[in-house]
Amino acid sequence: MIVSLLLPLAALASAAEPAPRAPQAAPVLEISTGSLSLGAVVELAQKDNPGLKAARQAWLAAAQVPAQAAAFDDPMINVSHMLVDLQTKAGPLQNQFSIAQKIPFWGKRALRGQAASMAAEVSHQAFLAKSLEIMDETVRAYYGLYFLDKTVDILNEQQSVLDRFARSAVKKYTVGAAPEASAFRAQVELAKLENDLVTAEEEQKSARARLNALLNRPPLAPLGRPERPDPPVFRWDDAALERQALDRRPEILALSALKGRSEAERRLAIRNYFPDLTVGYQYSQIGGGTTNMPYDGQDAQALTFGINLPIWLGKENAALRQSRANLSASESSLDDTINETRYQVVDLSVKADTAARLFRLYEDTVLPQAQAALDSTQSAYEGGKSSFLDLLDSERSLLGFELDQERHRVDFEIAVADLERAAGGALSETQGEKP
Repeated sequence: MIVSLLLPLAALASAAEPAPRAPQAAPVLEISTGSLSLGAVVELAQKDNPGLKAARQAWLAAAQVPAQAAAFDDPMINVSHMLVDLQTKAGPLQNQFSIAQKIPFWGKRALRGQAASMAAEVSHQAFLAKSLEIMDETVRAYYGLYFLDKTVDILNEQQSVLDRFARSAVKKYTVGAAPEASAFRAQVELAKLENDLVTAEEEQKSARARLNALLNRPPLAPLGRPERPDPPVFRWDDAALERQALDRRPEILALSALKGRSEAERRLAIRNYFPDLTVGYQYSQIGGGTTNMPYDGQDAQALTFGINLPIWLGKENAALRQSRANLSASESSLDDTINETRYQVVDLSVKADTAARLFRLYEDTVLPQAQAALDSTQSAYEGGKSSFLDLLDSERSLLGFELDQERHRVDFEIAVADLERAAGGALSETQGEKP
């Protein structure tokens, strides 16, 4: 449907590591007047939507955590000054200087970095999922506005036709060729149509406000008229759609990364049973001239080694149980999301295919027959062989069918947009068309 609209998203997904980009001058998209293209609306939503901006910044923030998690702790430097000289064989101890570095047990730093990297990948996929969500909502809002615009057009056209019928009914009544009820019924139908028209026009305002909100614009900001989409044709295979969804859907990839994070945390919890090493260097400053020894005043140096003693096993045991529970939860969530994705692909595929088939049915059969029935009834009415109620029923049926056809067109576009969201991006155009 809108394959080219998600190319920037694919570029983001393939980036090895996020990095802020220098601001670049972008062409201003004119959407306030004239024809309003779906591509321009989606592009603007991807650029300006505040929720998507927040998700991107959350990803950029999470991407900075792995380097911190895998780093060594800062070394500790200590300086001691003796308020009262401490006598040693070499002389009075005046000052001591030491530096110590904690070295985690083998593998701990790598696992911390791995867990943080997986958490950053979860944020990355959350950003991509948010991008697809905004695209889907934008498509829905766009075609919702299109349908209401088309509804207003059809109602205005039908109002003109019904007004002509009403004048004909009044004229026949005045010459005694039709009952008075026909003239009154025509006025009632016109009033009902006017009511529908007012309702549709008010709903137009709400639809514009929704689309403007997604574009980070004021609710009443002017918008152009959405373009009419091509006649719907469903051309994708369910099995290929499922493979794409399982490979690319951000929610699945995020849960896979979450599973990897839980596994890294489980392995880290096991390593926390082992002690960390602390190594250091100490320099002692000795005052001279107080002894007759040849090493009088000679400063002392020492290397220090130490380990922590993880003897309070309740903490480590609880951390290990927690990591195992998190891993099990992430595995179950992944399985649940995969099952839901498979269902959504089938369900949305059915909806899109059904909408396309119904559109063709209305295009080829229903509307031509309804128009022919109206023309026949109108001729019969003008010849006095049919009642005004028959004419109104035919006109009402044609109106309903015209709106139904546009609804099927919009339902198809929305179902395809939902499919793109479930499948993780633009649907492949190489898949075979359904019969």
